Amino acid sequence: MSKKIVELKEFSSFLRIHRNNIIDRWLISESVNDIFVKHSMYISETNKKVFYDFFDCFISVMQWELTIAECPIKMKFLQLLNTNMFTTFELFNMFIALKNVIADFFYEEQFLSFGLIKDLEEISLLIARDLSEVYEQIQRDEINFTNEHSNLLNEYKKAVDISNIVSKSNTKGVITYVNDKFCTLSGYSKSELIGKPHSIVRHPMMPSSVFKELWDTIKSKRAWRGIITNLRKDGKKYVVNSTVIPILDIDGDIVEYIAIRHDVTEFEETKEQLSTLNMAMKNKVDELYNMTASLEEEASIDSLTGAFNRSKFEKFFGYEIEKSQVNKNTLSMIILDIDHFKLVNDTYGHHVGDEVLKELSAVVAKNLKRVDIFARWGGEEFVILLPGTTVEGAKVLAEKLRKLIEETKFSVAGKLTSSFGIGLHNKQESKEDFFQRVDQLLYQAKKAGRNRVVSDS
Repeated sequence: MSKKIVELKEFSSFLRIHRNNIIDRWLISESVNDIFVKHSMYISETNKKVFYDFFDCFISVMQWELTIAECPIKMKFLQLLNTNMFTTFELFNMFIALKNVIADFFYEEQFLSFGLIKDLEEISLLIARDLSEVYEQIQRDEINFTNEHSNLLNEYKKAVDISNIVSKSNTKGVITYVNDKFCTLSGYSKSELIGKPHSIVRHPMMPSSVFKELWDTIKSKRAWRGIITNLRKDGKKYVVNSTVIPILDIDGDIVEYIAIRHDVTEFEETKEQLSTLNMAMKNKVDELYNMTASLEEEASIDSLTGAFNRSKFEKFFGYEIEKSQVNKNTLSMIILDIDHFKLVNDTYGHHVGDEVLKELSAVVAKNLKRVDIFARWGGEEFVILLPGTTVEGAKVLAEKLRKLIEETKFSVAGKLTSSFGIGLHNKQESKEDFFQRVDQLLYQAKKAGRNRVVSDS
């Protein structure tokens, strides 16, 4: 298979074609399969369709058609994982596995573009991060602790039944109860905690604004949820996903608060490590991309004039002909040659001739469109490919360039002229035949007296 340089949109279209194959590979990959086995999750055809639809959404994000926040299947996908009690860390790992499967396709098809790798990395990490944040909200919102019709005993039972780490405090924030898991995690005994404010485990790195928000929320009789970093008795930090709920009496007054926490220290540390690793990977990809781009540019540019060199033009030439045939677009070409250039070298020396080539290239380049391809073919001969341009449009451009060159006063050499050959690609001819035909038109312009434009129509 020949190697191809493609953009992200073209590659994402390729992914859509191979969607089912990619998802099937993803679901049977070792890391994802281990997660399914752990949660005894069976991939039915109904569940598989959710994964297929979500991947379609992922591709749409790659094609800039929508954001992950606008993805209609996103919530159904996350609810499927939540129903099977997947953790946020497992969701993140599943998404990294998907990115790796896509990368495998990337290498199998030999798409040669560091820019594409970079885009895939950035979009994958962005989507994974956004999904993790939404998934954490789903998990927290499913816990409904407030029920004004239940008595305190039922509230305590519910908190103990569904939580890992539990504490109670009075309306002033003084601890009145902790369970064993709270003691194990914090390193304090019950006697050391009860009667103390929760600030006994507060980490100095936590901003005061977080606790102000917490108190403002629970005093208004609403539950507060958030991530808090605490300090163990031995000085080590630990991170908890906390839900603090105000408990109301029959009159609707707050009598105490229940705090339910889940230890997410390992997850947060892993996220931080992944973030650091991803940043290092991104920096490495950027470094490689810049290095490759620099090497590609050096290998593609004529060092004297700054135009593309002949080798790079040959690659563009074949690609543009193929593209014009597929898209049924016109493709015109201009070949130009500096008149009596040998006389310039003989009279003033090659260093003056080199300056003429650079100055002429600058005149031509600044009058071309972004899609036009300008290259030095060799010596004093240059070629311009004009995708989507008719032969009439090419003639207008060539005549404009001819006049500009004629009016330019070149350093030392003074006034010079150029001759032009113009042709429109015939869908049946090869690139070699096309070039020879336009080159022959340039020869006719030279033979007819130079400083003129000759076209095939």
